Amino acid sequence: MKTPRLSPRDFDGVLSSYVAVRRGEGLAEGTLVYRRLYLAHFLSWLKAESVDDLRRAGPEEARRYAVALARHRYRIGRGEATPERELSPETVKVRLLIVRDLFRWLMTRGLVLADPTASLRLSRNRDRLPRQVLSEAAVETLLVAPSALTPIGMRDRAALALLYSTGLRRAEVSALDLNDVDLTEELVHVRRGKGGKPRLVPLGQSAAEELRRYLTRSRPHLAEGHRMPRTPALFVGTGGPGRRNQGGRLLPDGVSLLVRRTSAKAGLPRPVMAHALRHAFATHLLRAGADVRHVQRLLGHSSVVTTETYTAVAVKDLAEVHARSHPRGGGPRTRKPVRLDPRFPAP
Repeated sequence: MKTPRLSPRDFDGVLSSYVAVRRGEGLAEGTLVYRRLYLAHFLSWLKAESVDDLRRAGPEEARRYAVALARHRYRIGRGEATPERELSPETVKVRLLIVRDLFRWLMTRGLVLADPTASLRLSRNRDRLPRQVLSEAAVETLLVAPSALTPIGMRDRAALALLYSTGLRRAEVSALDLNDVDLTEELVHVRRGKGGKPRLVPLGQSAAEELRRYLTRSRPHLAEGHRMPRTPALFVGTGGPGRRNQGGRLLPDGVSLLVRRTSAKAGLPRPVMAHALRHAFATHLLRAGADVRHVQRLLGHSSVVTTETYTAVAVKDLAEVHARSHPRGGGPRTRKPVRLDPRFPAP
């Protein structure tokens, strides 16, 4: 059977078909958005390089595209005053891996004969440790920073407590509805985790108490401004008077903003990302002796290999304690991959 010819005119159809297949395999919508964006950039680059047939894209084109990505500069924000930045090596690697995935998919369809990225060394660094590991003292400082007397403060305290007590991703927290939380059994039902996988996660007494306070004293007040019928969302946004999201679902970006804003209020030396509380959840459990496979289920990881990243962090923490405390430990060690907040050393 003759291999169908692909040209830049076919790219839209190829891209749409690729995205549809990966969606059917369970990839999250957010992941698919970025895959489409990155692949559109690659295909546009091919066209600019006068490559009008995907079968003509070879190792030399892959190498030159890798160089182009490494030199690519972009702005965060608007305005000429915004400084330009380069893509990080990890981002370049991820974008090239997505290109590789496209060509391997095309090979399975018999549309191309070879993967031009095959000669590039792009294996993922599975041992890469989380960039930010909060100590238990730092987490405690963060959790109590919002006011316990204002509606927004009570909401923020409940959201922070939920993030740390369950290890949920920010999108999973945003997607929670009122009926997804069982305060009697202290359980959270994540109905659609990453890859569409549901799971049950224990909530814990402290987080349950913060949620009860928020649901009875804060949420009714915050939800008053919602112009749509009563929202089922667990956490509601504050959008401001007349804004679309006032009283509506707190979006994932809103969860991130909540955490960053609270970390600044708490006086932590650097902004804290929402995912850092997920890192802390896993690391603190493993440090306390939890089984890695139990933590895997709580986090919703499809592979225990991903969870074992946090095992490496916990082991390094123990090695630091040994070096600092044992008579023959050799004194404190410098651990570049894992940066504990210097103001809140691990106990």
